[in-house]
Amino acid sequence: MLTWLAENSLPIWVLGAIALTMASIMYFQTRSRGAFFGVVGVITVTALLLLVNRLIETPREAVERRLYEIAATVEADDVAGTLKFLAPTASADLRSDVETLMPTVRIERARIIGTPQTELNATQDAATIQCRGIILAVRRQDGMKGGDDDRLELHWVCRDNQWLLESYSSQKNWNRAVGRPKSK
Repeated sequence: MLTWLAENSLPIWVLGAIALTMASIMYFQTRSRGAFFGVVGVITVTALLLLVNRLIETPREAVERRLYEIAATVEADDVAGTLKFLAPTASADLRSDVETLMPTVRIERARIIGTPQTELNATQDAATIQCRGIILAVRRQDGMKGGDDDRLELHWVCRDNQWLLESYSSQKNWNRAVGRPKSK
């Protein structure tokens, strides 16, 4: 329950608005000092809960933040930066795709579309994110521009309080999309 509240501020806003409405009605009906302090109290408690909600980062929020950070790093066309997001146990295919596929293209856009679906394991040290992403790139070899969207499943692990990408699966063969055969 507390994790859900830490991840979602909507209930705080709704309950705060209801409580503020009730306290305001009391104040406007009675014009008493106690009712005024009730209004101030509701505003204060709601603001404090929203501040705590903003300051606490749950594991789900942390791994989703890392998802958007890696997308921004890929969009910046930063191979070395992207490699820093990979776990030491990352699959050979993943590391190979970053080291050999990324340098063949200039990435103009890499974005996550919609809301990622995140599942944490019981110990909250591993997560699976299913999301949809788009990429727009220009092949360095001939300047041909292309892009597509894809459904991705990314497997993350938490090492030393840092979420790192361990493996991924994709519906699209990106090696084929840039004209490179998939190495085995």
